[in-house]
Amino acid sequence: MTYTKHSRVRNVFIVHNCTNFEFMSAFNPYDHLGFLTNRVARLIKTSMDHILAKEHHRIPISSIGVLADLWAEDGVNQKNLGISLVKTKSSINIMLAALEEEGLICKKEDPNDGRGKLIFLTKDGKEKQQLVETKSKELEKTLLPSCTEAEIKTAKKVLTEMYLQLCSKEENTTIR
Repeated sequence: MTYTKHSRVRNVFIVHNCTNFEFMSAFNPYDHLGFLTNRVARLIKTSMDHILAKEHHRIPISSIGVLADLWAEDGVNQKNLGISLVKTKSSINIMLAALEEEGLICKKEDPNDGRGKLIFLTKDGKEKQQLVETKSKELEKTLLPSCTEAEIKTAKKVLTEMYLQLCSKEENTTIR
């Protein structure tokens, strides 16, 4: 039986193909989509943070999901951002505060809800979209040099299907 051995180099686990490792348990987290997608997402965020910081761009990468939602539709309320990003109110508050501090978003009164605020991109927030998209595509190319467009498309399709399935289950089980 073939197992996967992992070694730690510069705080990143490197996967090595090995055979007959007695220490491996029956459950291999590196063969689990949930574990892999979580690990990959965190490493991509870290890589993007380093890339942007190296070029002196201050974008709180942990809040990139908020920016992405606002790039798709500006003027969204905080509750809808939380639902879209599957984040708690307090997590959204922290992300919005970081983005506001960097001058990437602003809050305005919601004309339909006297207590609510709508979140808008500032000029700087809108201008960062092209930068982030470009750097993200460059990173993707460096991460997947041996993958074909068809393979990447298939991977995205599978992840989208998982996302949609999980979202439909979340709607039925999560108390907001």
